[in-house]
Amino acid sequence: MKTISIFILLIYWSIMIFAPVMSNDVKMSRAKTIHTKIVEAKPKS
Repeated sequence: MKTISIFILLIYWSIMIFAPVMSNDVKMSRAKTIHTKIVEAKPKS
């Protein structure tokens, strides 16, 4: 029982530590996709 609770606490604290980092990463990737322009190729006919 003790090892299970330590394992659960380890997962919990890793989520608590990495959640803000992952949130900022997602926000940065969204900002990059908004500023990129999609260029469509025009037919040469």
